[in-house]
Amino acid sequence: MDRELLRARYATFAALSLVFSIYLITALPWHAVLSVVVALTTSALLTAVLEFWLRLSLRRASLREVPSEQGGAQQIQAVLAFQKKVLGAFSEREVLESVLDTGCGLLDAGGASFLPYDEFGQTLPTLMFGKVPVSALENWSNRLASPETRQVCKACKAMHGKTGCVLLPEEISSPSEVLCFPIHSAGRQVGIVNYFFDRPAELSADQGQFMVSLLDFAGQAVEILRLRDQEMAALRYLQTATGPKSDISDLFNNLLDNVQKALDTDFALLYIPGGIRDGIAATPLLLSKTRRDSATPVETPDLTFLDGIWKSVLVSGQSISLENVTLNRREMWKVFLAVPLLWQDSTPAGILVLGSNNIQTFAERQRALLETIAAQAALLLQNARLMVQLEYQAVVDERTRLAREIHDGLAQTLAFLKIQAAQMQNYLSRGETERLTSTLQASYRTLSDAYLDARQAIDNLRRVPSSSLRDWLGEVLADFRESAGIKAELTVFDVSGDFPPTVQAQLIRIVQEALSNVRKHAQAGEVIVRVHEHDGYILLEVRDNGVGFLSDTLDVASRYGLRGMRERSEMIGADFQVSSQPNQGTLVSLRLPASLKENV
Repeated sequence: MDRELLRARYATFAALSLVFSIYLITALPWHAVLSVVVALTTSALLTAVLEFWLRLSLRRASLREVPSEQGGAQQIQAVLAFQKKVLGAFSEREVLESVLDTGCGLLDAGGASFLPYDEFGQTLPTLMFGKVPVSALENWSNRLASPETRQVCKACKAMHGKTGCVLLPEEISSPSEVLCFPIHSAGRQVGIVNYFFDRPAELSADQGQFMVSLLDFAGQAVEILRLRDQEMAALRYLQTATGPKSDISDLFNNLLDNVQKALDTDFALLYIPGGIRDGIAATPLLLSKTRRDSATPVETPDLTFLDGIWKSVLVSGQSISLENVTLNRREMWKVFLAVPLLWQDSTPAGILVLGSNNIQTFAERQRALLETIAAQAALLLQNARLMVQLEYQAVVDERTRLAREIHDGLAQTLAFLKIQAAQMQNYLSRGETERLTSTLQASYRTLSDAYLDARQAIDNLRRVPSSSLRDWLGEVLADFRESAGIKAELTVFDVSGDFPPTVQAQLIRIVQEALSNVRKHAQAGEVIVRVHEHDGYILLEVRDNGVGFLSDTLDVASRYGLRGMRERSEMIGADFQVSSQPNQGTLVSLRLPASLKENV
């Protein structure tokens, strides 16, 4: 490059000198020597200026190329680091944290978040990374409570949020912009990655393409992890189905028997210091199988020795292999191996111990087999504990549901009757027989309604949920017609599929409460229950032609009933509305996302 510039310099100087010399000699009446000197001086100055300009241009061009090269090197380093993290990840969270970390570094973002979607398209708890303001997280919690906001965010095509974006609350100034990237796995969108910026977010075409490729790779990694979890779930099912769930000790004994025979050891022992919690078995748990054809009694480790081995395994988290083990100056076993009961990245739950005087060492293949068996034993133990937890949680959930039923029905009725009883005492003491008679009649009606509510609650507990929402609503309306003597009509159209049992149970309970209010207060001659689907939502309406009401004229019991229906609606993510006017009937309506349905 320097030689080329030198040649260009000399050529430029010679050309300029020749041109200026000819011009000065012919155009001006100067002496020839003076003209040549002036021409050479001018040519030298112009050549220097041109060379300076050329070098400056080349310098600027080279500086423009450096960031591009550095950016490419940075992307390569980021890809290598990201792949290393993903390949070593054991959970979806680790993969997603790597996505947020890598993206923040490449885009120079102040923070990032990941909003996951479940298989029904509903939002799950957000994963935050970096300097994301607490207000942004609170904004998600508040605004995503309504189905409309979730739909707006999913339908966004710009993927670049500025002022007015639901992710950027108006009450804060930082961050000022956000870039959004969807993540897909197994053909469906599993979430949105958001990168927050304190400055205008400018994304080049190369950066955009790189981020898309990065997120595609992350989606594939998430799918692989989910497939692995599904395989583990299948293995868990097969293992728990091999014996009685109430006695896992039989499974462990069969496992030890197979291990002892397969490896031809003197003994195979399972030691679980914490036992199988929650009352399935006593603590600690110690099971062993010994060689049956041994000419002499087989020596097995005592609890003191096992506790020492267990503490060493608990600290290291790895297998312990010993040779020529002696206890109390007696040679016990030529080989001794303790393998931790370890499932994935959890804490060891116990140890699988083997000892023998017939073999010299355990081969690497045998060690790998024992580690796999120990992992299966850990999984069996985890399943047993999980089963107890699930049974306990089911009991707690059912007790909670029954408590709500009692609170919404019997407890409110008893509170109302208590107030009326106090009023009747006052009327009796003052001799106000007319008011006393009227209150007694009202109490009788309340008791009659409470009896019907109790019968309805008992019938609901006995009834097995139908597979069809239409069938279940039909049964509820049939009971209502029989008990209240009011005409009731059901209309269900343009609705395919049904809701999960938990959602369907809440829907039915809301309808039952609405019908109960009609029976008690509406003085209606007809009720129409209507269910239809429109614009991605399921609309459920209960309309009567009764006397209606004004909101400020409701009694305490009615207010409790409406609040109970509203709380149930919020539990399933539905919008709840009640509209009524005097002498114009009442309309109770629910709207919930159709994505909650179970497709059939």
